[in-house]
Amino acid sequence: MLQNAAGDARERLLAAAFEIATRDGVDAVSTRAVSAAAGVQAPSLYHHFGDRSGLIRAVVDAAFEEHFHRKDTATPVADADPRARVAAGWDAHIAFALAYPGLYPAMYPTAGPLPSQVERSGALLRAGFDELEQAGALRPGITAALATNALRAALRGVAHAVAVNPDNGDNDATSAVVRDALIHALVGDRAHN
Repeated sequence: MLQNAAGDARERLLAAAFEIATRDGVDAVSTRAVSAAAGVQAPSLYHHFGDRSGLIRAVVDAAFEEHFHRKDTATPVADADPRARVAAGWDAHIAFALAYPGLYPAMYPTAGPLPSQVERSGALLRAGFDELEQAGALRPGITAALATNALRAALRGVAHAVAVNPDNGDNDATSAVVRDALIHALVGDRAHN
């Protein structure tokens, strides 16, 4: 019974912190606000997460779990067109940044150490470009490594821009312009098998 209550308190604290971070940004996640929102005393927060930094790490971990879950359960692009595959991955990433604008900057910070999950995210992207390179779908002179680095830089830039201002009516158009220009620069018209 006590163990269930402890687990329940941890989950309530994490859910409250996740909601606050999503809505107001990670900077708004305070031990006081989270404890109040979860209906739990502050010592319980310290017991489960150590401190505010531990709580933020747990929130970022939960956000990445959601991010990877969305990627894993996304409807695969039936079209074998490599451009459509890259576009679908781009669009899913931007949709996540728009759905979680307060969390995205903590997941993909522009300065300081990166969360370990960024490596997994990059590995997934690289695997997709490795497949395209092996299929001869990348433009001459473009390697999977170069394509990965270029797409990562552009994607994070656009994702940060839309997360900062998710209500901007030009977000979709901006994303599409950058996505399409980058895909044109990286991916050929068809595979050269």
